[in-house]
Amino acid sequence: MLANRLATGSRVAVVGGGIAGAGLAASLLFNGRARGLSLDVRVYSGGMSERTAPPAVLTPECRSRLAALGCRIPPEWRAHELRGVEIIAEGRRELLSAAPGGLWVVDGWPQGLGGLEQVRDVLATAASAQGARFLPRHVERVERQAPAPDAPASVRGAGSLVVRAQGSGDRFHAVALASGAGPMMGDAFFKGFKPAPTVAAVQARLRHASPRLELAPVARLWIAPLPSVDALFLLPGASSVYALAFGPAVTPADLCQVLMMAARDGLVEEGFELAALETTRLPYGPGRTLVAPGQIAVGPAAFGHPLQLGLSETLASCSRAAVALLDGGLDVGTLERRYVREGLGELLEDAAAGARTMTWLRRAGPRAPGAFVKAQGRRTLGGTFGGGVLGLSSPTPMALLGAARWAGLREVLGSWLRTTMEPVPTAVPELEPDLYYVVDDDPDARDALTALLESTGAKVVAFADELALFCAVARRPPTAIILDVVLHWVDGLRLAEGLKQHPLTRGTRVLVMSGLNRPHVRQRALDAGAEAFLPKPVDPDRLLRILTGRIPAPPEMAPAPAPALSETSRELAADRYAS
Repeated sequence: MLANRLATGSRVAVVGGGIAGAGLAASLLFNGRARGLSLDVRVYSGGMSERTAPPAVLTPECRSRLAALGCRIPPEWRAHELRGVEIIAEGRRELLSAAPGGLWVVDGWPQGLGGLEQVRDVLATAASAQGARFLPRHVERVERQAPAPDAPASVRGAGSLVVRAQGSGDRFHAVALASGAGPMMGDAFFKGFKPAPTVAAVQARLRHASPRLELAPVARLWIAPLPSVDALFLLPGASSVYALAFGPAVTPADLCQVLMMAARDGLVEEGFELAALETTRLPYGPGRTLVAPGQIAVGPAAFGHPLQLGLSETLASCSRAAVALLDGGLDVGTLERRYVREGLGELLEDAAAGARTMTWLRRAGPRAPGAFVKAQGRRTLGGTFGGGVLGLSSPTPMALLGAARWAGLREVLGSWLRTTMEPVPTAVPELEPDLYYVVDDDPDARDALTALLESTGAKVVAFADELALFCAVARRPPTAIILDVVLHWVDGLRLAEGLKQHPLTRGTRVLVMSGLNRPHVRQRALDAGAEAFLPKPVDPDRLLRILTGRIPAPPEMAPAPAPALSETSRELAADRYAS
């Protein structure tokens, strides 16, 4: 073996069997063979798989990189093409058009695999054909441990890096981390390893009763739909819609509420079903310490930002990591120069710019869509990569950062000089008298309330699943909503707040009921905009009195007055205040 370089017979471990792992294995073997080297590459592909099965977006550059690695692109991948990406913020919309044949959405879910799994399988097939071995083991840590002087020659020549995986320990000359942006190994990979920072995200699949494939589908990016959500992606698949919400504190309930808002505003079809939902992590900038002697991080473990829709950046890091490992992978100085500074320099800058852009897009508010359009027309100095955001050729992350920063500053300054004007809906449906909505996932409670209200001659629509509520209220306003606090996806207090914050539904009467008859729950319900709080089991007479309006709500709904202080208590309080 040459000093600091991999040679024929060198053993390389790749931790992570996703697209980055399979892509690096294929690139290592392809580039090694071009140099006359035969490598022993093993991919540790164990770990938890994602149940949501996201689709994949393939840009022209991504398709070229796949073809260069020997991947055969199936003809059916061409069938589903995006017309563009629509940017939405506070009622403003702008469409960023994609070039014909530019963005392919690969997806077979739910009948088959999701797009990312399909692309991964094609890459794994190409890597296996060149000699890579895939091991279904989960790696716990990587240790640097020189062989003992008296060890057999086969052990002394097997490398000084030990991969510990499910009780086994194998030696390698080099180890690459390609495990995605989920739970990182941290110091278990090497001491001082600083991977890409990440942000919380929730992803889901929406299925409709009558799925249909649009002829010219459009992806959507909704900026800051909720205070806790930086953005929502909606990506049409073959027979479903993939949804991804991200933000520092985003939760599954946040995603569900945003999807209800999206259905109300016509961004997704009514009557959707959440067929899969899970939490995940997204890369949110560049990593800082990515290499050690013989060790390297690639793909989302190294860098990334939420506005990356395609896989080009991940595949680019794989090819550049392979070249760096072959040129001097056992020397940290060479790896730092060849991989980080020369190979990833521009990609790391783009990742930093993309992450910073999200902050300014939130501040830009209704100006955010226009910032994308203005950035498309700007030229920036780029290197050999020069990729754009959202899978498009432009705008670049640097151009978008400049436009978003300017739009954010203008919006902040403008907010100081104007009075906030709320947009008025163009058409507000008329309220239907004697129409009530009952939302409760308990079938017995739901049936009892329905029977009670129908006995008065009223019409009742009962919801076992709260996801259709926003859309129903906006299309067909009821006289009142009786809403349980504990529901399947979103708690009733959040739903009450959401209803009261939108012009189409703000005037709807909301009554909250709960088996948790506690003062803090009651107060939270009233603060959320509820007209009344009803302990469960609900008192029928009291409910009807409140709904018919013949007498006001019982006095216990108002905050209780503070108890009067005795003369002694007043004196003690005065003494404490004076002291």
